[in-house]
Amino acid sequence: MLEEKHNQFARLFAKKLRKKRRVQPMATGQGRDGRPPIEEIAQALGISKTTVSRALSGKGRVSEETRAKVFAYVGRPGVEGSAPVRRQDPGATHNLSLVIPKHFMQLDLPFLRKCMGGVCTMAAQRGYDLLLCYVSDTDTVQLERQLASHKVDGVILSRTMSDDPSIDLLQQYGVPFVAIGRIENDDIPQADNDQLGAASEMTRVLFQMGARRIAYLGGSGTYTVNADRLRGYLRGLAEFGVAADQALIRTGIESDEQRTDALEAVLEQHPDCLLCCDDRIAFDLMHELRNRHIRVPEQLRLASLYDSELLAGVTPAISAVQFDAERLGSTACRMLLDVMAGKDIPLRQVQGYQVILRESTK
Repeated sequence: MLEEKHNQFARLFAKKLRKKRRVQPMATGQGRDGRPPIEEIAQALGISKTTVSRALSGKGRVSEETRAKVFAYVGRPGVEGSAPVRRQDPGATHNLSLVIPKHFMQLDLPFLRKCMGGVCTMAAQRGYDLLLCYVSDTDTVQLERQLASHKVDGVILSRTMSDDPSIDLLQQYGVPFVAIGRIENDDIPQADNDQLGAASEMTRVLFQMGARRIAYLGGSGTYTVNADRLRGYLRGLAEFGVAADQALIRTGIESDEQRTDALEAVLEQHPDCLLCCDDRIAFDLMHELRNRHIRVPEQLRLASLYDSELLAGVTPAISAVQFDAERLGSTACRMLLDVMAGKDIPLRQVQGYQVILRESTK
């Protein structure tokens, strides 16, 4: 009964608005499905862009009256939790977009290359081409341009962030999308590796091999993969009844200077093992230790929570966690295409891992 009242109110409100004005596309352009962009809705209704975004996505606290007004403005019923209306145009571009963090352009990332290969292969098998799109936590212009000009039928987020502006944008345009990684919203399709389990197991294995003061060095917690690996490390410590020593934990490593500072800080705490969040940090730290004449593993053990060809030529060989990045990309693309086809799928699909022990931890 309450839902019916909301829908009646929304239809009434839409009818009144249409009598007062004939909606025309603004100079700023329309969103997917012919809907006006968030800025126009906010200005017309006298509310904030955040409130509009929450109303459209069904996330956050928004009064039913406000939600109904927003839905009425864009011309669809205001039922809480309703999914965005998909584009009604039967014509398809047969293009998919792969969204990549902008700063990755300056990095050599084997994981991203393999993941992209999996996406491309699956897309080609289903008759789709792949477009690349670069974004940052403050700049989503390229993605918005692709969406506003109807260049793509679906989107894959290659790296998930704890507060990702791309998600709000995609929900505004009503474009199907899948995230590679973990997102707090369980209603969003997600393809992920078991980062938590892998980091926890590697930490336990290192303890079983005799390490007691395991230092953790990781990247920015903005990305959920880094946050999950840190959580796994902490869980592994807890399972051995070891309290986390904050002096042995250094995160936010995104540059050479930050890596050097982090290494010097943990070395002062006399660790017996360095656990690196990813292959790049492990590779760079191995060279740093060699330059400092610190022998691995005789004086200090070292392990990585991601294995790649970047570590293949390193001596001694580095113990690491192996994930199938190509398979992950393929899984994410298949999920997206199934969603676009209207199929019911498990919204979170998690893949396994292998802990590979090598000379660096003996």
